[in-house]
Amino acid sequence: MTLASGIRFITEPSRSRTFRAGWVIKDPWTVLENAGITVAGGQIKKIVTPAPKGASVVDLGPGVLMAPLVNAHLHLELSALKNRLPRGKGFAPWVAALLRERDAAGTPTLKAAAQKAAASLQDMGVGLVGEISTLGITRQVLHNRRTAGVWFREFLGDEQEYLGHEEQDLYIKKQFPLSFSAAGHAPHTTAPKLLTALKKRTAAAGLVFSIHVAESEVEMDFIAGIRGGWTDFLASRGIDTAAWPVGNKTPVAYLHDLGVLDGTTLGVHLLHVTDRDLDILERTGTKLCLCPRSNQNLHGRLPDIGSLLAWNLAPALGTDSLASCDSLGIFDEMAFVRQQYPQIALPDILAMATINGARALGLGQLWGTLDTGRTARLLYLDIRASTPAHVMEKVTSYGI
Repeated sequence: MTLASGIRFITEPSRSRTFRAGWVIKDPWTVLENAGITVAGGQIKKIVTPAPKGASVVDLGPGVLMAPLVNAHLHLELSALKNRLPRGKGFAPWVAALLRERDAAGTPTLKAAAQKAAASLQDMGVGLVGEISTLGITRQVLHNRRTAGVWFREFLGDEQEYLGHEEQDLYIKKQFPLSFSAAGHAPHTTAPKLLTALKKRTAAAGLVFSIHVAESEVEMDFIAGIRGGWTDFLASRGIDTAAWPVGNKTPVAYLHDLGVLDGTTLGVHLLHVTDRDLDILERTGTKLCLCPRSNQNLHGRLPDIGSLLAWNLAPALGTDSLASCDSLGIFDEMAFVRQQYPQIALPDILAMATINGARALGLGQLWGTLDTGRTARLLYLDIRASTPAHVMEKVTSYGI
């Protein structure tokens, strides 16, 4: 389907054919001129350069053919709260307002807005997602749309009832194109026993476990052992933190002590990290996802992407929710990163939006590049470029 935005999705054509474009981005570091992608049986079979001609060749035009973008962290179920929450007044007031407005909106309104937001993802070039759902209402939304990626059921507090009910394992299922996994909300909101139990179950299923980490000063203070307003807030919601092993730690070190960090854990945000934290993340192989626009809106702070790249941590990109960000578009996120981090190479920015995101979701063998064997879902951009470098400039600034 060709869209008004100049984006066209090619989704697993039923028969063998070759799609030709003026430029093909095989991966963020390989840009080919006048090339074709041959697909069959739902998979990419080969890259052909120069592109052939013939009845089985579909000439898309002079633009760019590439892998779909990956939004590795979003909250579709909060879409109804767009422009309804305060920004710049602190994280705790924002959370309180979110809970209040979410409850006031009600499930039908939340679901309708989530459906609308989910339908818009393809229009923005997003073909793979890591959706976080606290209420559970977006699972069927994504399943019905055959959205690809991982749907995470998020848990807060103690929620001990989860640990004793076998039917809850239905939330954890590895399948194509959408898997169902679990997430802990954050180190300062989800009980340590629940975090370790959820991590054990997702690991047994071969799935990624997601968690917000090192996002806010409130979180940093709580994990460091500074009791106060946040402890009282949790207590007001029936969450007793007296036995949690916090104190003299960073959130990254806390999760490491719990045994939660490894190559199938996806840590999101990472706004407050030390060199020791970076060393832990590198040694454990923990995957990372950053949401810079949301971070600026909520915290007035940006992640240190340069340091993360220097430690070879290969962060992915997400948008968080429409409650904290103006769009769910990863083109918009890339353009923002270009503006805020002019020192970062353009291929590294595109990698954050494609292959890093696929790997962060445990799907790097199926998505993220146009290599042989990857899933035959392709993204075509109707843009003009004269050189490979010009292609990268156009693609990474497409959201401007």
